[in-house]
Order: sequence, then C-alpha cells, then structure tokens
Amino acid sequence: MFEIAIDRSRLRRWALLAVLAQLSVRALAGGIALVVDPTGGIVGRSTAGLAALPIADFRLPGLVLAVGIGGGALLAGVAVWRRHPRGSWAAGAVGVGLLAWIGLELAIGYGGPTIALNLATGLALVALALAESR
Repeated sequence: MFEIAIDRSRLRRWALLAVLAQLSVRALAGGIALVVDPTGGIVGRSTAGLAALPIADFRLPGLVLAVGIGGGALLAGVAVWRRHPRGSWAAGAVGVGLLAWIGLELAIGYGGPTIALNLATGLALVALALAESR
C-alpha cells in the first residue's frame, strides 16, 4: 500500500488562493461593466430593482463591486501568497463582505444566476480563512 502525504496547510492555502483569484476576476469584470454601463445592460440587469435604494443606476454598486470586493480579493490574495500574517484574516473579511453583498442583493430582490456561486465563494472564503488562521 502506498501512502500519499498531504500537507493540509499547503492545500488550504492553494484553495484559498484559487477562490480569491476567481472572485477577484469576476468582481473586477462585473464591477467595471457596471461602471462602464450604469444601466446594467452589459450584465443583463435592470435598474428597476434599485427603486428601493437611494441610487438611480449601477455606477456606485459597480465601484463597490470592483474596488471593494474585486480589489479586496486581489489584495487578500497577494497577502496570502506572500504569507502575510494577516492574509487569512483579509480573505475572511472579503468573504464576509461578499456575504453582506449577497444579503443586500437578495433584500432588494436581485436573485441572479451568480447568487449560488457567490454564496459558495463567500462561505468557502470564511471557512478556509478560519481553518488557515488556526
């Protein structure tokens, strides 16, 4: 019988980096698309769902998505990559921010096709960050 030694810490770190990388790419692309076309046309969204909020278009949500979530995921990924002592904390904070973003989307009635992926991503970030910080 062969035994394969698996370094769980290394595996968790790579998983955390993969989750942060895909989130960064998706959030930056989506956020930039919303800033470029604040009507939501590029991403197939309508501004009708924004009626409950004090904003008329997607420019501000696009900036929050690109800078806050996409940029945050990118910076957290760099911190994890460089083994910064607060890297896993930063990744967990991005996960919590993403979960809050999803909560806001659901509260205003936005249930798009990315909700499940974003929920899984946010939960994975929090779980991996907690496991990595131990």
